[in-house]
This record gives sequence, C-alpha cells and structure tokens, in this order.
Amino acid sequence: EASAQQAPTFAVVVAIDFGTTSSGYAFSFSTDPEAIHMMRKWEGGDPGVANQKTPTSLLLTPEGAFHSFGYTARDYYHDLDPEEARDWLYFEKFKMKIHSTSDLTMKTELEAVNGKKMQALEVFAHALRFFKQHAVQELKDQCPSLPERDAIRWVITVPAIWKQPAKQFMREAAY
Repeated sequence: EASAQQAPTFAVVVAIDFGTTSSGYAFSFSTDPEAIHMMRKWEGGDPGVANQKTPTSLLLTPEGAFHSFGYTARDYYHDLDPEEARDWLYFEKFKMKIHSTSDLTMKTELEAVNGKKMQALEVFAHALRFFKQHAVQELKDQCPSLPERDAIRWVITVPAIWKQPAKQFMREAAY
C-alpha cells in the first residue's frame, strides 16, 4: 500500500525555539524520537548554571559581520568601551518586530541599540545560521558518523498568532 509507513529520510530532527526573550534548540534521532536532547551548555550566563536557553541577542561587528549570539553577544557588547560600542550593531528582543510590523516585507529594517538600521532578513538569517552551526557542531561531536547532507530535518517555532507574511519572512530568513 502507498499509505504504508516509510522510514524517515533524515537521521535527526533539530527544533529551534526562536523566542522573543530567549532562544534554544533541542534534537532527537529518528531511531529514538522519544529521547529529546536539549542544548544546555550555552557559553556565558551565570557560572555553574545550566541554561536551556540563551538570550535572543545578536551582536554584529561595525562592518555588519556576525560576532556572537546569546550570552556571549550580551556580555561582549556590555563590556565594550562606550565609545567603541557606538559602532557595533547590537540587537535584542527583535523577534516581535516581525509580528508588529503591519507592512512587513523582505526589505523591512530593524534598528540596533545604536540606532543604525539593517535589513531584518539579514538579522534573522545571522541568528538562525548561528543555531544551525551550533547544532551541527554538537551533533558531529555526539555522532561523528552523521552524514553531512540531508541528515537533519530542521524545525523552527513561530507563534500561532503570526500572520502568513511573518511566517513566510521567517522561512526566507532560514533559507
């Protein structure tokens, strides 16, 4: 029968919880989908505390290149000399801008703490790329035999209240 259950074509599912205040991810292998592994080893934060999530904070260099995300971004930015910090692009709690913008387009801009603007699509893409690289590295560490291509099914959470343009925006940022 065509409706017979087919084995998944992926080895692992990684779910990214991109939150307003904090973000994280978890994964499970298709061979044991009930065993869910949550990322708890975030760099930074309070010493000795295992955090399931890291702040949804992104730091870009003055040139607009990715520097860091989460606790690392927050701490590095706050440790910068105030003069120097003015040139860096620091974004925090930027997710809801996508929901609250009534005329959301792929050209919508976000404002960094210093007032400089950048395309929201690029900001979200930097954040999602961080999670992808972080998860892939953790998976490689745990499962060196994991194939490079097509082994991971990616899932990104979006709020149920989001309208279609916001969901499509997140999809584009992921691509």
